[in-house]
Amino acid sequence: MKKIDFFSDKTCTIVALVVNFLLIILKFLAGIFGKSQTMIADSLHSLSDGVATLVVYISLGFSKKPPDEKHPYGHGNIEVLTAMFVSILILITGFFLGYSAIHSIVHKHYSNQPENITIYAAILSIIVKELLYRYTYFVGKNLNSSMLIANAYDHRSDAFSSVGALLAIISAKLGLRIMDPIGSIIISLFIFKMGVDILKENTSIIMDALPSKQMQTYINTLINSVEGVRGFSATKIHPVGRNFFIEVEIFVDKELTIEEAHKIAEEVKNVLKNYNEQIKDVTIHIEPKYKG
Repeated sequence: MKKIDFFSDKTCTIVALVVNFLLIILKFLAGIFGKSQTMIADSLHSLSDGVATLVVYISLGFSKKPPDEKHPYGHGNIEVLTAMFVSILILITGFFLGYSAIHSIVHKHYSNQPENITIYAAILSIIVKELLYRYTYFVGKNLNSSMLIANAYDHRSDAFSSVGALLAIISAKLGLRIMDPIGSIIISLFIFKMGVDILKENTSIIMDALPSKQMQTYINTLINSVEGVRGFSATKIHPVGRNFFIEVEIFVDKELTIEEAHKIAEEVKNVLKNYNEQIKDVTIHIEPKYKG
């Protein structure tokens, strides 16, 4: 029997799909039988989270397709496009949550007094979605997957939504019904900011922004550490989805044979690819340099 890898992108996404499906049903039924419009609305937010996770799952297969004539760097940027799609869903969620809350205040459409079951459902949702966020974020960071990281933040936005629902339900039970929309407005701002941050981060990948200074510095150090390298210039790091493609120009002694220079270039390539499995290919240009 094949062992399940709980830290793979596929398993992580399947777990999220199953958990979301169960939460949608639980919160919807709690809203119906607990007489809470807030909980029903929260279940619909979980539905949008489930749609985002389903899109991520479908995108995983396409993003791992090997390079072809039209896509020499592979299809990794499908992950970036998916992350941007998820960020837009988060922005829409934040907007409508805030709009609905403002509408409730203006027209004084406050929640009725709900049953206790809705409180339990909200608490369970907060705990489960926060755990799902931490799990998905860990896997996404480990795999350098912007798509999984974006989906993790979508789970957290759902947790925030459930926090708003919990505050609304408790406020309604205490008679402070106006706290329901006020809490929703505050949470909608957090959700909106989250969506903007994810959109900015993935736009920078599409625009070929460089990775962290730490990674750049370490890559330069590794290149210099290879025996026979007498300097380098023009290091270019291209992010493609969760992977990196590097181009670098190295200097070697002019007296070396083509075969010897090629061995040095191969060693540079091996050192960089061993440093980080997300580095999928290294293109090296060799330039001669006089001794002294």
